[in-house]
Amino acid sequence: MSREGAPTKREKAAAPAAGTPIWVWLVYGLGLLAGTIFLFSVLFTLGALVLSEDVPVTYDVSVPAIVLWGGMMLAAVVTWFVRRRRR
Repeated sequence: MSREGAPTKREKAAAPAAGTPIWVWLVYGLGLLAGTIFLFSVLFTLGALVLSEDVPVTYDVSVPAIVLWGGMMLAAVVTWFVRRRRR
């Protein structure tokens, strides 16, 4: 510290960044959105299969959607684990 109380250049460089970066919140938010969409899709399909007795139910699985939503969920989980291991 200088006489006036202002930090020196060395002290400024050593200070860690405060708070969580915005990209982490973005990954978490997209992961939660993807998880919610995936969960409701599965529940809606299972509900249709279980509750419709008089008509046949068919469904089409979209591989690009599974890869997209699964990738977003995986990115959020990996980010969470990596950030927790650093502490």
